[in-house]
Amino acid sequence: MGHFLRLVAFILALGALAAGTGALLLQERHREQALERQLLEAPALEAAHAIELVRAHHARTQRGLLLLSGLAFACLVTLAVIPARVAAPPPATDPAAARTEMRGLESLARATNAQRVELDHEREARHRSEQDLHLQQLLANHALQDKVRLGRDLHDGLVQTLYATGLVLETAAQKLATTPAEAAEAGQLLERAKTTLNAAIREARGTIGGLTPDALEEQSFPEAVHAILEHLDGGRLRERRIKLHPELPAFAEPLRTELLQIIRESVSNALRHGAATEIDVHLAPVAASDPRLRLVLRDNGRGFDPAAVTRGHGLDNLAARARALGATLAIDSAPGRGATLTLTFTPPDAA
Repeated sequence: MGHFLRLVAFILALGALAAGTGALLLQERHREQALERQLLEAPALEAAHAIELVRAHHARTQRGLLLLSGLAFACLVTLAVIPARVAAPPPATDPAAARTEMRGLESLARATNAQRVELDHEREARHRSEQDLHLQQLLANHALQDKVRLGRDLHDGLVQTLYATGLVLETAAQKLATTPAEAAEAGQLLERAKTTLNAAIREARGTIGGLTPDALEEQSFPEAVHAILEHLDGGRLRERRIKLHPELPAFAEPLRTELLQIIRESVSNALRHGAATEIDVHLAPVAASDPRLRLVLRDNGRGFDPAAVTRGHGLDNLAARARALGATLAIDSAPGRGATLTLTFTPPDAA
């Protein structure tokens, strides 16, 4: 057994010897006390018998102590005679087994490396596939956005131009039918219709190319606003009031185009749906210390209920253009009292 076990056995042997000795001494003490009481209580004739009992008791106690001492001595001799067990030396390594184990570890390392390379290839292929899918989604979104933009521009631009041309032709036809003497004025209206048709052709070409209308692009913003109302009038308006703040900034694209399209769509709606004869266009700062601008378009047409009206491309386009500018759009109208459109926005250079 090891040194630790030998020490434990030695301690246990000493403990057993001490415990046995203590128990015998305690038992001896109790018996002596019992005999003393008997001697004090017993008659004189029994004294000799009590003495014999005491001697016998002492003899038993001595034999018990000798037995415990013998057992303890035997344990100590056993611990001293039996040598400690020497740890067995490690088994000798077999060279062939070691080479086999090394070859197995090498094969395992090669297989693990091959799996890692394969996983890397699969990860790269999956990453490329995700990139291709993302690119396709971007292209699809761009195509959809281009389609929506093209439809909005055609509706707010070309359709309104053609509508204005129709108004001019209708007015010319009425003049020819009612008063033949106004043939000269009707001829002027027809010439004007020809001009608007040419403008519609140029605008269609600009829209297809993703450009703004050439005529409006070459003009300042106030000139473009006057040109839009002149273009859409068709002889129907008795009065148009345009009030633009003299210190307006030079609007850059796309803000300039969006504002002009909003004005054109709103005026066209007032003429076509509301049969308006008066149009007010105001654009000025909200307040002296406020960087925001407010565009107000007001007409005296038939009006409508904004909550009950069937929404079409016109109102939807106005809302979409306002969102594109980060602006707030409010429409106040009711049957019989015209309509007022208010657009509040912040120019990019003042944001």
